[in-house]
Amino acid sequence: MPRGLKFQRKHRKLGYRIKYLYYFLARRDVLQKKVSYGDMNPNDIIYLIKPDFQDGVEGLLSLIFRQLLYISMAKKNGYIPYVDWKNYKTQYYDGRNNVWEYFFKQPSNLNENEIYRSKNVYLSGWTFRTINPEGLFEAEVFSDNRIRRESSKMLCEHIKFSAEVLRIVDQEARNLQIEKCIGVYIRGTDYVKLKPSGEYVQPSVNQMKCKIWEFENKYNAPIFLVTEDGDIFDELKSEFGEIIKIVSFDTFIRNYEGKEVLSKSDVLEKDKKLRGQKYLAKMILLAKCKYFVGSMTQGSKFSYILNNGNYSDEYVFDLGLYP
Repeated sequence: MPRGLKFQRKHRKLGYRIKYLYYFLARRDVLQKKVSYGDMNPNDIIYLIKPDFQDGVEGLLSLIFRQLLYISMAKKNGYIPYVDWKNYKTQYYDGRNNVWEYFFKQPSNLNENEIYRSKNVYLSGWTFRTINPEGLFEAEVFSDNRIRRESSKMLCEHIKFSAEVLRIVDQEARNLQIEKCIGVYIRGTDYVKLKPSGEYVQPSVNQMKCKIWEFENKYNAPIFLVTEDGDIFDELKSEFGEIIKIVSFDTFIRNYEGKEVLSKSDVLEKDKKLRGQKYLAKMILLAKCKYFVGSMTQGSKFSYILNNGNYSDEYVFDLGLYP
C-alpha cells in the first residue's frame, strides 16, 4: 500500500504537495516529462498515460481513477490521450498485450505504433499543480452530491467499456434481474487481516447483517452479493439463504493467511485477463442495482459514481481509516 496514504486522505492538498516534493527529489520517474520518439504527428501533442507506479499492487479501480484524471486533463489541453498498460506494469501485465484494452476502449484513435514514432509526447505523471483540485473520486463522493456528479460526468465521458466486459455484464444482469436487487458489497481478506494504513475500515459481518436485514424488511428484494472472501460469503449465505444471488462465475478466497496483500499472494485466479474482467463486471452490476449497501473501498466508489445517485435507497459504512 502507498506510504503516507492516511495522511494524504486526511490532508489532501498538503499531502499532495509533500508527496510531489518527495517524488521530485527521489522518484523522478513518477513525474510528468516530455519525450520524442520520432517525427510522426509533428503538429500534435500526444499524452501517453501510464500507471504512476509499476509495482503490480494497485487494484484495477484504484488505477482507473488516476488514469481518468490524466485522460480528462489531456483532452482539456488539446492533447491526444493514449493509455499504455503494455509497456508499463500493472497487476494485469502480461508482457504482450495492452491490457487496458481488456477492460476499456482507448480514448483516441491512435495506435501503439504511431505513439512510439511521434515527435511530441508527454509521459503522464505528477506535476507541481495537482490535476485533481476538487478531490474527485475521493471518499466525498458518498457525502457530497456535487463531487459525485462531477466524478460521474468524468467517468462517463472518458471511459468506454470493452465489448467483452459488456457481454459479461449483459448476460449476468439478465440472469440476476439486477434492477430488482439490493446490491451488497463487502471486502474481507487483506483489508481485514492486514488493516493497511490509510485504507477504509471495513464493517464486521454482523454489522453488515443488521443493515441487510433492515433493507430486506423494507423492500423484500433479492440480494446481489459481491465479496472476495469465502468466509463472509458462507456466513451471509447461511443467514439469508436463497435470496442471496451471485454471478454465475463467482469464486471465493478461502484459507487466506494474511501475510501479503492479495495482488502479491498466490490465491488469485491465474488468468489475469478474466480475473480483471470478472471483477469489473461485478462492480458495474452493483451500479445497476435498485438499492445499495456497502463498505467504503475504491471498488464501491466506482459503483457508486457509475450509479450517480440513482439508487432508490442506499447505505455506505463510513468507519474511518485504518491507523
